[in-house]
Amino acid sequence: MNNRDIQRLYTAGGYYNGDIDGDLGPKSMAAADALLANRYDELQAGHTSWEPRRRAVAAAQLILKYAGHPVGVIDGLSGPDTEFALTQWIHVQTHGTLPEAWRDEEEEDEDELPLSYWPRQIQSELIQFYGEAGGPQCTAGKVELPFTMKIAWDLGQKINRFSCHEKVADSAERAYRKIASSYSAQDISRLGFDLFGGCYNYRVMRGGSSLSTHAYGIAIDTDPIRNQLKWGSDRAMLATPECEEYWRIWESEGWISLGRLRNYDWMHVQAARL
Repeated sequence: MNNRDIQRLYTAGGYYNGDIDGDLGPKSMAAADALLANRYDELQAGHTSWEPRRRAVAAAQLILKYAGHPVGVIDGLSGPDTEFALTQWIHVQTHGTLPEAWRDEEEEDEDELPLSYWPRQIQSELIQFYGEAGGPQCTAGKVELPFTMKIAWDLGQKINRFSCHEKVADSAERAYRKIASSYSAQDISRLGFDLFGGCYNYRVMRGGSSLSTHAYGIAIDTDPIRNQLKWGSDRAMLATPECEEYWRIWESEGWISLGRLRNYDWMHVQAARL
């Protein structure tokens, strides 16, 4: 999301009538602060200390959200959900309609795969095993990491643990420990295994209509910039031969890769019924 995109969103929301010049000056920031003040209760604690651009992005996220394009948490960080929402919004502004879905969930013959390998488990099966999406169990699990990870869209922010569904935390932690034992610290960094793209996020699938497995806290994204949603094995970093052991480790723990099954969304790994 660049500064002009932010100003266009402010203009569409009726908060800004200045030039679309990419300069987040006093007029743009006044629009951002007015937006944030109106939705104070939707912001994370500590948002008043955010630097100007992060406040500006958070305000733009609010406009996208209320235009019907979910962005996940209003955090002022322009991650994959925000960028996808922006793409959808721009298409509506340009063409008057949402883009056609690029993957049709109804066309895929899930019956050709055993349940443990379904890339998108049906909602009834997920609820039966994991409980309702968005419930407290979806973030009750804590994964203690054997190496520090960086937030993929805010590299200055580092984590040593993250929340997930209580049923998958132990398995995910074992997988990360095996990765740390199988790869050097240099290779972990070079291949992007330490770039955290998110776990729990109550949202629908990007490019689909059903709830994402992220809404259950049973999916993890890694290095989303170099493994973008529609990229196949010809472009995705996690599809390179050096990452074969990485995927073998996840699969040994009962997790599945959409990249290896469907050749898209190589950033994504999700738990089956463990």
